Amino acid sequence: MICYQACKAAGALAAAMNGVDTLVFTGGIGEHAAPVRHAIAQGLGHLGVVLDNDANIRNADTVSAPGSPVTVRVIPTHEDLMIARHSHRLPDGP
Repeated sequence: MICYQACKAAGALAAAMNGVDTLVFTGGIGEHAAPVRHAIAQGLGHLGVVLDNDANIRNADTVSAPGSPVTVRVIPTHEDLMIARHSHRLPDGP
């Protein structure tokens, strides 16, 4: 279901933006789940998304195939650091 929803959202955004130059996977699943990236990329093949399977399995920074019309990147988010930064900014109380 997550792959279906991701393809649906990416397809809608691609239509609104008149195409896609780069697709970014991030967050825990996007950074570490090669099978999920593969399934999503297959669903977006008509947009020019083509993965390099070896790079995808290695969780490389760039997982698109050489010559792919769309660059596919994997970018770490450091979510724990962002949560800590935002929490630090919260007031101490009412």
